[in-house]
Amino acid sequence: MKRKILLSVLLTAATWSLSSLATAGWDTGPCPGGGTAPCIEAEVSGTTYHFNGSGDHAGEWHGLPTTGEDFEFSGATTWGCNGLNANCTWIWGVKIKKCQDQNDDWRIGLQVNSASMTGGFICGLLTWSGFPWYSKDVTNSSHCPFTDDCSNFTAYDATASSYTSNLGAIDHIILGAAPFENGHLHEVVFNPGTSANLVFDSQFYDCDDEDQGCSINGTLTVTNATSLDIQ
Repeated sequence: MKRKILLSVLLTAATWSLSSLATAGWDTGPCPGGGTAPCIEAEVSGTTYHFNGSGDHAGEWHGLPTTGEDFEFSGATTWGCNGLNANCTWIWGVKIKKCQDQNDDWRIGLQVNSASMTGGFICGLLTWSGFPWYSKDVTNSSHCPFTDDCSNFTAYDATASSYTSNLGAIDHIILGAAPFENGHLHEVVFNPGTSANLVFDSQFYDCDDEDQGCSINGTLTVTNATSLDIQ
């Protein structure tokens, strides 16, 4: 009998621990509405989660509510570099943050922790590094550096349907050779909501905003969540 009770206690504790871990940083249920702080909401496997508009969980990078792993964004892209061209599927691992800058204004940041390409022969030769990459407000006069600094991120707007940022710093390697390092993309558009996506059509630039001879355009859509929204 004691063994059965002990086993029951252990199973209950394990279930509670796993459940707690799965939703760390998120609350179950939709955004409650109201308040001046942003509320970020995600639906995964039919369940809705949020970290709310009261300021809770601010300053923390959030991945999937169910596992804590990155949101996966994937889609068709057209890549070109120094005369080479290819149509590839680009896959990103992404986290999201809300935070307050030095003026206590709310901002939204994106962090890209991985990127890989699949597709034709050339796609398999392309690798990416320099992680994490960070979004940066396009209105900042200096496009570099790209750091985990709230003042760099895009200003929150309760009426906005999309958020536009520059994104870097990106290192690119082709068969062991780097056509550029510390590069960035201009005007990456994040469209939150159902089937949230990231849209870009840009050259890669260095910190002096000089073209690095490579470009990419495409749309990456979240694949491991039904939605990722900002309210």
